[in-house]
Amino acid sequence: MRPVHFCLLALLTAAPVGALLSSSSIEPDAGPLDRPLPVSGNEKPGKPGVVTLSLQTARQEVANPVAAQAQLRREVVKEQAELEKLSRSQLEEKAEDGERAAQVVLGADFAKEATLLSFAPAAANDALSDAARWYSLAASRGFPGAPSLDQAGIRFYPIRVQREPRP
Repeated sequence: MRPVHFCLLALLTAAPVGALLSSSSIEPDAGPLDRPLPVSGNEKPGKPGVVTLSLQTARQEVANPVAAQAQLRREVVKEQAELEKLSRSQLEEKAEDGERAAQVVLGADFAKEATLLSFAPAAANDALSDAARWYSLAASRGFPGAPSLDQAGIRFYPIRVQREPRP
């Protein structure tokens, strides 16, 4: 047996089955940030930026885009309130599964933790680094037709670098 085959065989037998499944094969809970926005009646089908036809079938046409926007914001606020009640481990699991709202709430949790750690600037900056990473991931996980975080009314917890006091 070749060494490459042996390594692959050893990896496959040693790895648990759950670790072999990719996280992309697991569908996250489709919260308001993870669903495509409805289309207003005056949009051109096939406009630049839409790269797949599957989103066009999932999107519904709405008569009142302002009301749809207000509804989206209400749903996002409700979802964020529910996510804030979860423990950090449950929140991290949802965020790692790709839920954008969970990623934002987790980023806010790390940013709040950093404000509590102002007496230890190194630890506070580590928490801020985690907050920025989760915020950035949530912002980058959009897809054609997905609501942006600004559009959904997401307000970020402020990130301020902590410095040691000078005498």
